[in-house]
Amino acid sequence: MPLSVISFEGPVGVGKTTLGRAVSSHLGFGFVDGDDHSLPGPWLRSILQTSRRIARACEEQLETRPVVIMAYPLRCTNWLFFRETFRRRGIAYYCISLAADAAHIAARERLLTPDEMARSSQMTAQGYGQRPFSDLVIRTDKGGFAFTRDHLADKVRGLVSGPSQKQRSRST
Repeated sequence: MPLSVISFEGPVGVGKTTLGRAVSSHLGFGFVDGDDHSLPGPWLRSILQTSRRIARACEEQLETRPVVIMAYPLRCTNWLFFRETFRRRGIAYYCISLAADAAHIAARERLLTPDEMARSSQMTAQGYGQRPFSDLVIRTDKGGFAFTRDHLADKVRGLVSGPSQKQRSRST
């Protein structure tokens, strides 16, 4: 199995971190929460510094594990940075967008504040969870937590063990 990083991207509250931790634990892979590496400051400077910190954290995890799942909402600029950074290091890179409707996000176990719900709706409107650069789009509101975790784990296994020439596919 080649070294691989898989991004779980999507809006606030869709389950990037919770599902990322669960899938990585279930499969014995590493996990990086991009929010743990986020820096404040002017957008362009902070996004580059944050992306560099996340990439370093993923590479550190890859020293002991073949695959790392990274949870972080991605703009196209982030995706391009990660794709090229990992490609230069011989690391396969994939992106899975996670999507859910607002009612599902609002009803989740960890309740979001009104500001977080507003940000989630804004991010969904901006295309988070439905990125055209994603290798897969997975709905997190189509089944319970265990079903979604297992479905994601199957899709992740398929990405990292599939043919080296990845084919874009969409899934619900």
